Amino acid sequence: MLLLPTTSLKVGMTLAQPILHPLCESCVLLTDGVTLEPSYIQRLNELGVSHVWIDFPGLDEVDAALNKEISQDHLRLYQAINDSIERLERRVAVKLNLHQYRKAVRCMLTNIVEEPNHDVITHQLASCGSVLTGHLANCSYLSLLVGAHMTGYLRRQRSSLPADIAENTSELGVGALLHDVGKLLMPDELQNKSILDEQADWPEYRCHVHAGFDHAHENVSVVAANIILNHHQRYDGSGFPPREGRESRPAAPLSGRQIHIFSRIVAVVDAFDHLLCPGGRVVPTIVAIAGLRSAKFAGWFDPVVVETLLRLVPAFQVGSVVTLSNGLEAVVIGNHPEAPCRPTVRLLKGKVGEDGSRTTPRELDLRMCRNITIAAVSGIDVRKYVSAGELEPV
Repeated sequence: MLLLPTTSLKVGMTLAQPILHPLCESCVLLTDGVTLEPSYIQRLNELGVSHVWIDFPGLDEVDAALNKEISQDHLRLYQAINDSIERLERRVAVKLNLHQYRKAVRCMLTNIVEEPNHDVITHQLASCGSVLTGHLANCSYLSLLVGAHMTGYLRRQRSSLPADIAENTSELGVGALLHDVGKLLMPDELQNKSILDEQADWPEYRCHVHAGFDHAHENVSVVAANIILNHHQRYDGSGFPPREGRESRPAAPLSGRQIHIFSRIVAVVDAFDHLLCPGGRVVPTIVAIAGLRSAKFAGWFDPVVVETLLRLVPAFQVGSVVTLSNGLEAVVIGNHPEAPCRPTVRLLKGKVGEDGSRTTPRELDLRMCRNITIAAVSGIDVRKYVSAGELEPV
């Protein structure tokens, strides 16, 4: 199978996986085995489906790497929050379906723990990231994934708690799923703004943390409510909101370990998910990774959380088509956490979508090919992100 952006689809290609409606988990747009027609490709683009899997023989490694359970769990998270928001009238108090949220979070957490080394579903995150409900589901998934890989750090950061409670990330998933729920009460033009935008400094934008906390704190745990209130605190103390002041301690934002570790996790994944879809346009994952490590965010995040996330998110998605610096096209078949910009690839003969295009037996482990790098992903030049040295080694 190959993972292709919908903009690269060609008439006659065959779907390798079903495509679900982005706003309705139970609605299958197209089933696997369908041959693409012009009207199908047009509709996929209209609905904002960014990537699809197509049949391409000779890529058994890609088939084996896919975790269908995790993808389905992510859609359940999306549907859990979307069902509630769809029923709301604007400016009306948020009604929280906590049982549905917790059930979806527990299902996702169970599968992450059972198979913690799965390849992150970056293409699906990008598909959902441009709308609020998708952003909330993405952040819940990524937060649970990060939490599952830093249990020792969680124990140290929550040292006053028994180990089993310190490592329990269920409320992290719930809080992440609801962290931006206060945006539902904001004007339409601000709802999809983020810390990447100039409006992030406006009081009207920053009030969403208090609005979300006020509407949710009586219905969720103290831990989840803390995430909603404090997911924009920054490690260097430059975030918001300021804590309540008193005579011995003037009002000021939290910093460092004053910020709950769960809020620190959500702060990182919130930024990363927005970097995947800046302004609603999907960018290659490596661009988002480089953005998270850019000077713009210096001092904002707990460095342990950042490094954990970047070790889990592959710079190049397994199954994606890349152009090498020698001009050849290849498909990514394996990633290496210690060298994220140097995956293992299988060379392709001919351009994908052209007659006679196929895989070749030749594989390249780019860790062993210092003179060959990845130059482009889906036709987007990424050389400056690869060569910047920000990602290698992690």
